[in-house]
Amino acid sequence: MNDTDLIPLDHNTRLHTILDVSWKIFKSQFIHERHPVLKEAPFQHHFASIISTVGGLYCIKREDEFFVDLETKCKNIKNKSKYLDITCEFAKSGVRCAIELKFKTAKQGAQDHGRIDTYVDIEALELACKAGYTFGKFYMITDSKTYVNQSKKGVGTVFAIHHGFESRAGEFWYPSKGREDVKVSFENAYKFEWEHFGGRYFLDLSVCDAPPETGIEQIVGSPRA
Repeated sequence: MNDTDLIPLDHNTRLHTILDVSWKIFKSQFIHERHPVLKEAPFQHHFASIISTVGGLYCIKREDEFFVDLETKCKNIKNKSKYLDITCEFAKSGVRCAIELKFKTAKQGAQDHGRIDTYVDIEALELACKAGYTFGKFYMITDSKTYVNQSKKGVGTVFAIHHGFESRAGEFWYPSKGREDVKVSFENAYKFEWEHFGGRYFLDLSVCDAPPETGIEQIVGSPRA
């Protein structure tokens, strides 16, 4: 046996593996309808339960302590407090992950707001990392092709999350009704790569896994005609 056959000692590597395995399990159970998930709350609870179970299995020393919490309060998110959907950590090591979730259906509509809110969550994860989290993860599930397909006009050209899109570090704004005052800044670039299974689309995005890019470029959309 060599070291590659063992769970790594490094807690950061372990936490990434725990989340990758947990996401794979959740997707499989979701597609095969082990648990009914029709909105964001059961998504949050079932996924957190899986992370907790898998994380416990990745505790390989007696001193390892792995915790999962829901709605963790995080201060200093644009001068406000925000409740993160899920947080998990190897407590004694200081390795922590902040997680935000989105569950959107075609029947809900309001895809413009969904795109903007996605950027808001990613920005919040970047700020959570500045507040002490090691890295962040953003997960989204939808059956709406509007999110996955490229937009030719409107909000989707600025707050783009379509498959294959690579965002840039910068400031994003579009005067969408109901979100007119929402401006979002990214310090990092992100690539949106969706998976498609059983009529659903799944997004897994890592946040703050790379050093922040320098410079802020403002990206501003024009009002609709």
